[in-house]
Amino acid sequence: MRNRIFPLRDRGLTGCVTIGLLMPGCAFAAAGDDVQPVSAQTVAPTPQPTSPQATSTQANSTQATSQQPALPGDPLKSPYPAEASGQGPKTGPNYMMLRGAEDWRFLRGTKAKRDWASPLKFIPLDGDGDVSLTLNGDQRSSVSLSTRPLLSDTTDRVEVLSRTTVGADLRIGPAVRFYGELASGQIFGKNENKHIPIQKNDLIVQQLFAEIRAPIAGGVARMTVGRQEFFDGPRFIISPRENPNIRVSMNGARLSMDWSRFRFTAFYFEPTEQGTGWLDDGIGNGEQLSGIYSSFLVSGGNSRGKSTIHLDPFYYHFEDDDRTLGRLTGKDRRETYGARLWGHLGAVAFDWSAMKQDGRFGTRAVDAWGVSTNQSVAFGQGAMAPRLGFHADYASGGGTFDVAGPNAGKVGSFNFLYNATVIFSDDNYIGAVNMMDVSPTLIVPVTKKLQLTGETGFYWRPNESDAVYRGNSQVYAGTQNVAGRHVANIGRLKAQWTLDPHVALAGIVNYVDAGKVLRRAGYGDNLFVQTMMTLRF
Repeated sequence: MRNRIFPLRDRGLTGCVTIGLLMPGCAFAAAGDDVQPVSAQTVAPTPQPTSPQATSTQANSTQATSQQPALPGDPLKSPYPAEASGQGPKTGPNYMMLRGAEDWRFLRGTKAKRDWASPLKFIPLDGDGDVSLTLNGDQRSSVSLSTRPLLSDTTDRVEVLSRTTVGADLRIGPAVRFYGELASGQIFGKNENKHIPIQKNDLIVQQLFAEIRAPIAGGVARMTVGRQEFFDGPRFIISPRENPNIRVSMNGARLSMDWSRFRFTAFYFEPTEQGTGWLDDGIGNGEQLSGIYSSFLVSGGNSRGKSTIHLDPFYYHFEDDDRTLGRLTGKDRRETYGARLWGHLGAVAFDWSAMKQDGRFGTRAVDAWGVSTNQSVAFGQGAMAPRLGFHADYASGGGTFDVAGPNAGKVGSFNFLYNATVIFSDDNYIGAVNMMDVSPTLIVPVTKKLQLTGETGFYWRPNESDAVYRGNSQVYAGTQNVAGRHVANIGRLKAQWTLDPHVALAGIVNYVDAGKVLRRAGYGDNLFVQTMMTLRF
């Protein structure tokens, strides 16, 4: 008989750990130095001070690195602080999670620091290097085990995920650039997830855009047109979603304007319709995302300063032509208004967002809202100081099962748009619909290259007449019919070892302790263990 009380005694777990340890080791030996750090998206979220020794609050990234060197003589470099640029998190010195946001032209300087990959990062195509080409690539491999997949399947799940991306960036002077990126994702194992496009995709054009910059009104304007990844906003509602093999990419245009203390971006996008074969992806999947995001530098701005505070008002318009949530089906239109206040005051880092949603779901009005807060304090100075904090979040619920009769009023269920579900767990257990949580977090840098992150999350549902939702907005079937508020407790532990800017290994453990709501609906506990290796050049 399988041991369900203490899943660590299962032989399947021993096999998973063995494979997980061997696979990164073999790949590392074969690849040599051709490797990358793990993306910030997989780290339990804790805001960090905006200093040279710490990653940005937007990134919530571990392994702090120095800012990218300024490009001498670049007249079109954004004057707004880099950590609030809306280009996504850093993952190493000069490396970004969104590879299209990198700029390697500083290697044109004779004193620039170089390594084995530098010849691929800056390839001059003319005499003075004004026209240049940058090549990049990533390989991410992971092995994971779940003892109770979906909290209901009694058969162990062992999954092997692999993602490969290659990209090229052509720059013509300071004003014009073209970027393209291909991606491939594969999944296999035992009792693995369905081979849906976000996990299985033989080859997809992940990004393909043109960008033009120009000086305007004392600032720098930027127009980006084509297929691109978008990470401008709170992670509670905007993220390219790093955990799956194939991230979300958008088709459309983005106009940005940057000054030294203020920036804004206006955009219109249709997400890519992902396929599973070779280059069978299309433009438009029935969704639309448009809006305006702005950011004010309220105080600070000097990387050596004791405080930096940003205030970011935003508005997002979202449409899904055919959405199902609970028992509701129809067109979902959301108008999301909100603001984000974030930064650091000395040793205290914080990241707070509040959002209100109006609109219509089918014929019914929408009245929903959400709040996300993340705060921590450093015990000591510099990058080696441990950080203790917590994140607390709220997403409204209600109305998705009252489809007729006197209770069929406004829809109160929050739409989390393109939320980074890794905020709550590493295996998609919880979605930001009818959810509230308090999650203490501790980050301990053991060495400059090894960091441990621990978190214990406590989750409830605010509306007992609504269901509990997964990270993909799917319902835990039957939870809408049982009483209670306590959903689950989730313990998380992550060890991240960054060998150098090109190589990182990670080990992740999540344990879900099912609460009264899940247990009454027939769900149980789950142990999730994952090892991951990421290679980058």
